[in-house]
Amino acid sequence: MKIKLILLFVLFYLLSLLITLPASTVMRFIPQNSGIEVAAVSGSAWQGKAFQFTYQNKYHLQQLDWKVDWLALTNLQLKLDLKFNNGSNAMAGKGFLLLGFSGISVENVIVDLSASELLSYLHLPLPVPVDATGELSLVIKNGQQGLPYCQQLDGVIAWQNAKINSEMGNIDLGVVNIDLSCEKGQLVADLEQNSEQLSSTINILLKEKGAYQLQGLLKESNKLDPSIRQVLPYIGAKNKSGETVLNFNGKL
Repeated sequence: MKIKLILLFVLFYLLSLLITLPASTVMRFIPQNSGIEVAAVSGSAWQGKAFQFTYQNKYHLQQLDWKVDWLALTNLQLKLDLKFNNGSNAMAGKGFLLLGFSGISVENVIVDLSASELLSYLHLPLPVPVDATGELSLVIKNGQQGLPYCQQLDGVIAWQNAKINSEMGNIDLGVVNIDLSCEKGQLVADLEQNSEQLSSTINILLKEKGAYQLQGLLKESNKLDPSIRQVLPYIGAKNKSGETVLNFNGKL
């Protein structure tokens, strides 16, 4: 009986240590070559906050909050309730991150940011300077890690008041909707866009090792900037309906 009481006491003692384990202590175990830097950490490992989160010196968050779902531990899963933002009038989001034997998955993710802020995160090598405006919302109902990219993905991106400005001309895209899914481990994006200047339907398939396939149709109106209309024949030939046919293959 005494042995059982001692074991029970030790168990509760260890559990209390885990519950009160400072988040700053856990952050010390982050590998130095991971590219992750976390500063100004407060709270415990189970519920805490970081006021500076950086990944590979490119992606920054001013605030990251987390809370562990204890119930998920009974299924041998670590489920984190995350909330993050980059300050007022900047990127903000929330969602659940799950870590288990089957890998990494996410649930009920919502991210809101401006188009210009997204461009600053992408670091894309563009032939001419481009500025994008409008507001984007990313919603992922669920997604699960797989090979080469995913096992499951159900999400959507909505781009409101979408506009692209460049030295070549300006395009008012109106509303852009992109459905995100997963096909045999590959990422799939189905885009639909419509405005007084241009309408389009585009399918993008991201394959293994960064290879991609893009197919779609563009239909311009007389309201489209003439300098942009002059470029369309170089992008693709027109079909019988007067739509510009897109068909590209390449590697990111």
